[in-house]
Amino acid sequence: MSSSARPTARARLRELIATLKDYHEIADVGEIVRRYFALNAFDGVLTAVGVLVGGYLAGVIVPRTIVILMLTTAVGMAVSGFYGSYLVEKAERSRALRELEEYTLTSLEGTSIASASTYAAIVIALVDGGSPSAAILIAATPFLFAGMVGIKAAYYIAFGVAFTELFLLGVFLGAVSRERFWVSGLRLIVAGVVALVISVLLGGGVN
Repeated sequence: MSSSARPTARARLRELIATLKDYHEIADVGEIVRRYFALNAFDGVLTAVGVLVGGYLAGVIVPRTIVILMLTTAVGMAVSGFYGSYLVEKAERSRALRELEEYTLTSLEGTSIASASTYAAIVIALVDGGSPSAAILIAATPFLFAGMVGIKAAYYIAFGVAFTELFLLGVFLGAVSRERFWVSGLRLIVAGVVALVISVLLGGGVN
């Protein structure tokens, strides 16, 4: 095949995107991904709030320590979320494929349906593991500038970032459910306040 007959990188990319879109539609992962994203990002923010409260009450004043705590927590949630979700989703979709094969008396190995099933398991696992870890890392960013604003200000800003994340998640859920975004946003902020108060009370009880 001459070089002029070979598909260009742009053409291959367009073909790949089209294929992934097909897989996305075949596997019907849109709703599942939205649900996993919102649920696990919410878990990540509340986890970040807990780490922040613990660091503040323990008197941790070294920004690097807080960043490391948040980073290791984010990594742990990412690995746990990815592998747990992938194994569960892969098992469920493999079972669905086998049932479809039994019903149609046809092997689906190597078909678009089988490829879409694998695609769905990977995408859902990435969202499941990535959304909580990203939420935690975003809340940790103020500590990268603690040298300029001071450690206490970094804590307060980090709490503000976390609650902003909660509000934005509420807005996202409000858009999905077609309800008033500010009501949905405030609902998640209330959940964050409850988590904050419980964390403070537990921390005070330990002290």
